[in-house]
Amino acid sequence: MEMFTGAYQDNLEPEGDLGRNRSMQDALDSFMNGLSGTDLTALERVGLTVVALTGNESLPWAGHRHNEVHYSASMVKLLAMYAAHTLRFLAEGLRADQAPATSDDFFAALANEFNGEIRRATPAKILATYPNQADESKIIPAYQTVLEPQLDASGTPVGVDFTFGYRTQLRGMLIQQQDTPAAECIHGVSFGFMNAKAGDDGFFDNTNQRGIWLAGDYIGQWIPVKIESLNDALVAQATTAVDMAKLLARMFSGTLESGSLTDLFPMLTPGGRSWFHQQLIWPNGDISATHSKVGIGPLKRNSAGVIEQVVSEALIARDTGRDLDFAVIWQNLKVPGSPTMPELMPVANMVETTIRAFQP
Repeated sequence: MEMFTGAYQDNLEPEGDLGRNRSMQDALDSFMNGLSGTDLTALERVGLTVVALTGNESLPWAGHRHNEVHYSASMVKLLAMYAAHTLRFLAEGLRADQAPATSDDFFAALANEFNGEIRRATPAKILATYPNQADESKIIPAYQTVLEPQLDASGTPVGVDFTFGYRTQLRGMLIQQQDTPAAECIHGVSFGFMNAKAGDDGFFDNTNQRGIWLAGDYIGQWIPVKIESLNDALVAQATTAVDMAKLLARMFSGTLESGSLTDLFPMLTPGGRSWFHQQLIWPNGDISATHSKVGIGPLKRNSAGVIEQVVSEALIARDTGRDLDFAVIWQNLKVPGSPTMPELMPVANMVETTIRAFQP
């Protein structure tokens, strides 16, 4: 079974297409042009992508600094969730194709079929950092940590699921927003497989070093592998707003090979954990968040010697008045500590203005 079959078709309307739905982009541009003072300073550098989840093959969207790579802290943990579900999907496909007789046969088949492919597809930066046989765990997933074959009465594998321990770590990473479970999840799928699959599926461009990149484990146990970001120089957890929006939109629509809407979305936190809900900005009228993955982390010390926090979020926003859903990614909001209502309110206004301008 092939693991790497090429990129998904772009699920957003072409950026340069004159026939593209322009209502959201025009409203966002007008909003940004009307800013001044501290709001302009804060929002001008924010990366944003808002996608109308219309169910079409090519989705309307708007963006601001959406192609810029920024350090985005915990929001990028979504890639680890994606990689885990993808690994489980591929393992189930192999089980169905080869019908291994025992658990040992199943894990041997995974290593035999997958390991070589993963090494060949792993980004060069990761292979250069981990070139030795002793570094195998950084390249190849820990299959027995992540996956558990479901056995019939005779001990024959008839299905594949996450181990209880790994599923617990996934929930700790996503629901409890904890770094130690995140490290366990990342170690399970490995830097190699996770970033190889992101690149092959079209969510990271290895040539331009742009897209979703996760090659740090949040606790410093594994040496990080870094790419250049605009807001924090070399970093190991980074993304563009538009690439993360493409992934989130596919998660919502159930068009990823690795899992349906009902499979992936229960692992995201409820909308009430959104930054906007935490600070009582939303629900605001008809708009609220239904699912969210927040991010916050320190930037490197700036020229004034100050360490700023950078805040981000991936969320599904619901416009209940019009029965519409939107995938929203925003990042690179710089604040001195945990974000406050006055700091988040301009971002919420930016997002709401774009959502309300969508014309079905």
